Amino acid sequence: RARFTGPSGQGPPVDCEGRPVDLDSVVVNFANVGATYAERVLGRESKKGERMFDWEGVRRCLKGLKEECMMKVVGVVFENFYGPDNGLPQPQGIPNDIRALCSSIEETPRLTGRNHKSADDEMTIKCAYRRNCRFMDNDNYRDWLAEMRNVKCRKWLESCQELMQMRYFFDSQLGSFDTLDGNFPVEDLGPSGKGWRG
Repeated sequence: RARFTGPSGQGPPVDCEGRPVDLDSVVVNFANVGATYAERVLGRESKKGERMFDWEGVRRCLKGLKEECMMKVVGVVFENFYGPDNGLPQPQGIPNDIRALCSSIEETPRLTGRNHKSADDEMTIKCAYRRNCRFMDNDNYRDWLAEMRNVKCRKWLESCQELMQMRYFFDSQLGSFDTLDGNFPVEDLGPSGKGWRG
């Protein structure tokens, strides 16, 4: 399992492979965040044929992570992705201000076949694993805990998910974004505890 301090009992956390953990960076699954905002704040419903996504949710999320949590953000989104943005008449590609809020945006290839329908989830996990940083998505990833083919990545997810996965919510009345940090002892994350406070 991940240790919450270095081998000597001090210093930054390390993962199950002994790699230092980056608590100042986070990989964000845009589709998950945009869909949550569309449902909770805008009141959209998929059964009515409404588009379950809005770029404004992604925007509010990224601003919160950068300006309040002081984190570096890596976005994950399907390539050639277009979606509603604050009531604009035409679906928009990735808005320029959202690009500017990210250190990079990794675009998931659009692959055919049922086994690739959650390719953006897989890419979110793998981008976080390679960077050994946090990732944001409200999905529980139960399927990936059992079916991830990359053994090292699966072991990392099994041992580090509690530490590395960030959860969040949008206030349905105010539209505000906040992280759900739980009651994990901040002092166990090393001297700064950075990345857990939203």
